Formats: sequence, C-alpha cells, structure tokens
Amino acid sequence: MSQKQQQVLRFILATLVGLALVFELIRDSQRAGDFIGYINAGNAVLNGTPIYADYLNTWPPFFAVFSVPFAYIDAISPLLIRLLWLVGIIVSWFFIARYTVNLTTGENLTLMQTSNPSNLWLLDWKVFIPILLVLRFVIDDISNIQINSYLLLASLYVIYCHMNNKYVVGGIGLGLIIALKVYPVFLLPFFMYRKSYKLSFIALLTIASTVGVSLLVFGLDNGMTNYQDWIANKAMGETILTHKNQSILPFMEGLLTEQSRGLDIYYNVMDLPKKATKGITLGLIALSALLVAWRFRKPKQKIQVVGQFFFVLTAIPLMSPLAWKYYFVFTFPLVFLQFNRLFISKSVDTTYVKILFVIAMVLSIASTDGLLGARVSDVLEVFGCVTWATICLLLSFVLSYTTVPKE
Repeated sequence: MSQKQQQVLRFILATLVGLALVFELIRDSQRAGDFIGYINAGNAVLNGTPIYADYLNTWPPFFAVFSVPFAYIDAISPLLIRLLWLVGIIVSWFFIARYTVNLTTGENLTLMQTSNPSNLWLLDWKVFIPILLVLRFVIDDISNIQINSYLLLASLYVIYCHMNNKYVVGGIGLGLIIALKVYPVFLLPFFMYRKSYKLSFIALLTIASTVGVSLLVFGLDNGMTNYQDWIANKAMGETILTHKNQSILPFMEGLLTEQSRGLDIYYNVMDLPKKATKGITLGLIALSALLVAWRFRKPKQKIQVVGQFFFVLTAIPLMSPLAWKYYFVFTFPLVFLQFNRLFISKSVDTTYVKILFVIAMVLSIASTDGLLGARVSDVLEVFGCVTWATICLLLSFVLSYTTVPKE
C-alpha cells in the first residue's frame, strides 16, 4: 500500500476504535458494572458493616479501604464516578503503550506524528496493530468497569522502575497493587529471581503496611477476622468452573474431572477427584515455571530481560485461579514485542514461531461475541480458546527467546 492509502486506512481504523470507545463510555457510565462491588466495599467501611457480606467483594480487606473515596463520590453522582473511572481507563492505555514502547525500543510514544526519529507515533503500525489485536479485551475491561488496565499500567511502571534502578518507588508500587488485587503477586517471586532484592523487600514492607492500615481502620479483632475470611473463602476458595473463567485451572478440571465447564458440554478424558486435579495442575505450572526459569537464566541483552517480564505479565491470568476475559489485557506487552520481532524487524524468522503467534491471535480474536455470536463464542470458551491463545503466545516467545535484535 502507498503511504497515502495507509494514512487513509489508519484514519478509518482509528475513527472506528474512537467511536467504539465513545459508545462504551456513554453506555457503561450509566451502568452499575463490576464497579458496584467497589462502591459496596467502600460503603461497608463507611457504615461499619461486614465487608464480605456482599458476594461481589472478593478482594483483600485493604481494597475496601481503597474504595472509600469511590463510595463518597458515588453518593454525590454515580454517573460522575463511573465516567471518571472509564475516561481514566482509556487514558491509561496511552501510557500502557508508552511504557511498553519505551521498555522495548527506548523510543518515546507520541499522540501526534513527528519527524523526530526517537519518537514513535501512536498510530504507527508497530503500535496500532498490537492495540487492535487486544482491543476485545480492552473493550471488555471498559464494559465491565474493571480495574485491570490500571493494574497493567502500574505493573509496567514497576518494571520501568526496575530497569531504571528506581527500586524504592517500584517496590512501593508493586506492594500496593498486590495489596489491592493480589494476582500481580506473581511478579514478586520473579523480581527475586532477577535478584532485585531491594525492590522485593520494599514491596513486602508495603504490603505489611497496608495490612497495618486495614487493622487500624477495622480494629484489630475485626481486621484479623476480615483477613481470615478473605484467605479462607476468597483467596483460597474453590475454582469457579465456568467457561467465562479462562485460567488454566478450570480447563484442567473440565479435562480431568467429570464436570461440565458450561453449556452441558463435556470434554473430560478422566474422572479424577477435584483435589487431585488441582494438584496435577499446580504441579504442571511449577514444572513449566522451572523450565522457563532455566531458559531465562542468562539473558544477554536488555530486550531479553524486558521480554521475560512481559512473559510473566502474560502468564498471570493463566496462573490465577480466576481469570475473566478482561484479565487478558495483560497480554498486550508481549503481543507488542512478538508482533514487532516477527513481522516488523523480522529479527525472528522461524516459521513455526510465526504460526504459533498467528494461532494465538486467531483464537483470541475469532472467539469474540461480536464476530461469531454469543453461542459460538461460549462454546469456544468452554474448550478454553483464550487459554490456548495465551499458551500459544507464551510458547512463541519461549521458542524464540534466544533470538534478539542487534542493539
């Protein structure tokens, strides 16, 4: 395509994306969404009622304290707080892309096209296509009025701090996001693996501080009860066996136990107890982690270290006991990295790696409700289409890990 044709195509695609975001912004700001759980948690703190009386609250006790300002603003205007939250999600995606670009290439992402070679335009295909590839998850995050985009942005900022020796700020940031929603906790052992002990220690200290804040707010007895309740019934609760949960645990339960994952569809090859299935799954995750740790043991270039962190971000939804589709916004950094390595710089020219990446994107995008309809999408999710898409993406990176562009 000529430059002019590409500009026209960019304009059309950007307009369509913009219209979709505006539509979601208008529609979702008038809905309760999952955000109502945040409001209820904040109100429970203000009213002195049990924070886990509401089934929507599955977060650590500190999250309820964090949600108090949302409850205050919601009392003034539910529309205002949701509008602010949703606008924040959209704005956060510019900074998610900016940190991803900076960590990967060292370039500065800009909203407008410039002649400066150190700048990269947001609508450059290097950035815009990866955004389009994960757009269904972004839209899902927005439509459910969720927090995952913010957590991804914070995670990337922590990685940026690590790469730039800002260990105190990075450690505080990591501790806060773990205290709020736990599943970024998988980053903590990886920072230790990378021998970033100062950042890891500060993260642990920050987590301990948030526990202290929670105990001050709730009182010692109620605070301890809240944490015990959360650990026993939320953090360590049963796997939610539904096609909408796309982590590895429900897929394995559907495979190894005589249970339907949804729609009365069965694909099990064995009939093991749930406890045994969980043990097998955790064993496979641990073995995979050891193999990956061995492969990642001696990075030769900065981009390999960055890629390792992007790998962990992508793996987080799979390793979490619960992973709704909007959790998979965490795949964006690795999608960006692999797309550019395979199709832009062509630093990796291995056919099977490209095939794995393409399969990952097809499984991810083709299962969208809007393309195939809700019924077909649900059937594909029963068989773990998003789970397998993420596994293929991870494999594409692991198999091409030792190939790096020249700096």
